[in-house]
Amino acid sequence: MVEALPVWFRAVLSQLLAILGTFLLLKSGGLFWASLGFAVAFEGLLAMAFGWMLRLPYWWLPIQALFVPAIVISWRLNLPPVLYLAGFVLMWLVFRSNLRERVPFYLTDRETWLAVSELLPRNAAFKFIDLGCGWGGGLAVLAGQCKSGEFRGVESAPLPALLGRFRLRNEKNCRIRFGDFWIEDLGRFDVVYAFLSPAPMPRLWRKARKEMKPGSLFISNTFEVPGVEPDQTLIPRDGRSGKLLVWRM
Repeated sequence: MVEALPVWFRAVLSQLLAILGTFLLLKSGGLFWASLGFAVAFEGLLAMAFGWMLRLPYWWLPIQALFVPAIVISWRLNLPPVLYLAGFVLMWLVFRSNLRERVPFYLTDRETWLAVSELLPRNAAFKFIDLGCGWGGGLAVLAGQCKSGEFRGVESAPLPALLGRFRLRNEKNCRIRFGDFWIEDLGRFDVVYAFLSPAPMPRLWRKARKEMKPGSLFISNTFEVPGVEPDQTLIPRDGRSGKLLVWRM
């Protein structure tokens, strides 16, 4: 199943296939009349098409379409160096966790959050934490579905954490903390959710086993714990959102 491949791998693969396809068409004369601008635009559309065929989440498709065109446009415009510095600072503010924890900035889509909500109690009070919560969109969805829950998020990237705190400022049962989720006491929560990467999963599993209460749920989006079979696997309805792996501690 193509959904088993990491999202970043499918994104890179779709770009490589699009570049190769555009190059082969140019070389064969199929686009002999094309200008550079048309060829770049064609590559973007081809990358988006490959991304769709590789079942990337929907929000990745415009990124695939604009990636190479944006590079070419910035090169042709001969932009001043300070803009590249500003871009670097912005990327650091958003993707800081990539360097520290080898965790890309993934966004969980609404269909997946609705699938997560089906695992949560409807009438009993509980505490939920999202490790690497981004700007808190998922917490807002869950809070709307499960009024009896107390939802917390931890985010180590400065800009998403700031935007998330502002976004949830009026939600009484949602809070986001900027910082390192490794220092969080998971024993305080009934449900722990993570959408990280393969790299931290063994360490996170050891932490969960040590700290989480019996009967609590550990949920990983897409990424497995090596050598440990989940108690339950859920596939969101649209089929583009990976899978939810659930362990009852």
